[in-house]
Amino acid sequence: MLYLYALSVPPTTLPTTAGVAGAPVSVKRIDGIEAVVSAVDGETIEPSEESVLAHARVVDELSNMNEAVVPARFGRGFGDADSLRSAVREREAELRAALERVRGCVELGLRVLGPAAEEAVLPATGREYMVGRLERSRRDERAAEELHAPLAAIAKDATKSLRATPQLFLSAAYLVPRGDVERFREAVRAEQEAHPDLSFACTGPWP
Repeated sequence: MLYLYALSVPPTTLPTTAGVAGAPVSVKRIDGIEAVVSAVDGETIEPSEESVLAHARVVDELSNMNEAVVPARFGRGFGDADSLRSAVREREAELRAALERVRGCVELGLRVLGPAAEEAVLPATGREYMVGRLERSRRDERAAEELHAPLAAIAKDATKSLRATPQLFLSAAYLVPRGDVERFREAVRAEQEAHPDLSFACTGPWP
C-alpha cells in the first residue's frame, strides 16, 4: 500500500524522519503535483499512538521545509501508484487551488473562553423569549467580531464559530503567512490585555 502523508508543489524537500511503521518517505510526481508517500505492508494502518505521531512528524517536517503542503488525513492509503494517480487527477484543479492557497502560510488556532452565556429572566411570552435570544446572539456576534477582525486582517483566510459550548465564546482558525506569525501572536496578546475577563489560547503554527 502507498500511504499518503501530504501533497506538495515540486520540487519537494523530504524529511529524514521515518514514516508510519518505520517506512522511508518518498515522492510520486503526478502532473506537477507531488504526493509524499511510504510503501507499507497491509491494506490499512491502525490508529495507534506510534502511527499517529509518525504521520504528524512527517507532515510537520514537510511543512517546515516546503512552501506549499496540503496534509492528508491519517490513514489515507492507496493500493498502488495507479490508484493514487487516478485519485489526484480526479481532484487536480481543487488540489492545485488548495496548494496555492496555503503557499507560504501556516495555521494558527484561537480559543477564547469566558463566562457562560447569561441566563435570561423567564420571559412572559414566547415572543419575549425569541427577542431575548436574538439580542444575546447579536451581542455575542458583535463582541466576537471585535476580537476576530484585527486577527483576520493579518491572515490570508480565517474561519470562526461562536458559543460551541456555553464557556467557549469563540473558536477560530487563521491561515497566516509565515513572516506574520509573531505579529499575529502580538495581536492576540493585545486582545488579551484589552479583555482581561476572557481567557485566550493560541495554538500552532500547524501545517
